[in-house]
Amino acid sequence: MNITQFHTLTDQLFNNIELFLDNYADEHDSDIDYETHGNVITIAFPNGSKIIVNTQEPLFQIWLATRKQGYHFDYVNNQWICNRSDQTFNDIFAQAVDEQANG
Repeated sequence: MNITQFHTLTDQLFNNIELFLDNYADEHDSDIDYETHGNVITIAFPNGSKIIVNTQEPLFQIWLATRKQGYHFDYVNNQWICNRSDQTFNDIFAQAVDEQANG
């Protein structure tokens, strides 16, 4: 992977995150706020918890920080995969949003 490919993939991921959050908030009547600043998305929940997603350009990774723990994702076989659990970003992210929006 080169830097241009990484930026294309992370831009797609960030767009997908924003769409997911908008849909989640509508479907669950939830007040989730998010801000994107460069390579960081900060997601704030009504209970005061946050999720942070950011890119780690030198490592070609995505990092996800949730209330429970942090995750590092590598791009493998057209998906962002956690380098410890082999779960996809989408699965871990969706679970974290659900837990923090309802907890």
